[in-house]
Amino acid sequence: MHEKVLILDSTVLWHGSLNLLAGSGPTDLMMRFTDPASCERVSWVMDRARKERAAWNPRAAGGSTNSAGPASSAPTPPGATGAAGIRPGDTVNGRLYLMVPFGEKDEAKSLLKAQWDGPNKLWHVDAARVTREQAARWLP
Repeated sequence: MHEKVLILDSTVLWHGSLNLLAGSGPTDLMMRFTDPASCERVSWVMDRARKERAAWNPRAAGGSTNSAGPASSAPTPPGATGAAGIRPGDTVNGRLYLMVPFGEKDEAKSLLKAQWDGPNKLWHVDAARVTREQAARWLP
């Protein structure tokens, strides 16, 4: 069995084994998701799966997600723990960390003045200025 993935406009995700060009055969399965966050996560996985290197294994890279971070230089998937063990929803040093899909980054920047934390690969806002209610859309 093999799978196919199709992402349209970063908002619609088709995933499964259905041969879209075949005229017969009800044995295949295809799922449709209309969640931009799912599209972003699957796109992230697909981008890394095409590389000429071994797949990232979280167990081999440093064990539990509560550790200080993976031992390798593997990138952090969206919504995962950052380099310093920071997760979306955490408040660290006055920063409230968010889980902002790529397609919503401009909106988070304009509405909440969100900023990118490169080392942790997460967006954050000033926790003294932005309440959790205001940022609820991008909190777990």
